[in-house]
Amino acid sequence: MKRKNKRSRHSPDRPDESSPVTMLELELRRLQRDLRLTASAYVARLEDEVRAAAAAVRSYGPVEHLSRERLHQIRDVTIELRKRKLKPEKGRRKDLRKIDSLIGDLQSVLGEKS
Repeated sequence: MKRKNKRSRHSPDRPDESSPVTMLELELRRLQRDLRLTASAYVARLEDEVRAAAAAVRSYGPVEHLSRERLHQIRDVTIELRKRKLKPEKGRRKDLRKIDSLIGDLQSVLGEKS
């Protein structure tokens, strides 16, 4: 009776699946994928909130129909948006937090829900 020649787990043809280095590489690729998906979803959510804020502003109608308080709120949020200091080319979390905060302030002034 002949025995089948089994390949060694450590043969050069087949990488060792349980190698710590291989496992780390696999997890890093998964982390990279998760980062792309998370960043994409986060940016999409922020863009949707900006679009909703723009739609809310368009729905105000003529300026003559707005209350003095609403006009002051609009002026204040406009100034806040204008004063933003961002360096998008650096890709910093700090800038994303500022943008997220500005959008939150915008929504609270415009009466939008998150």
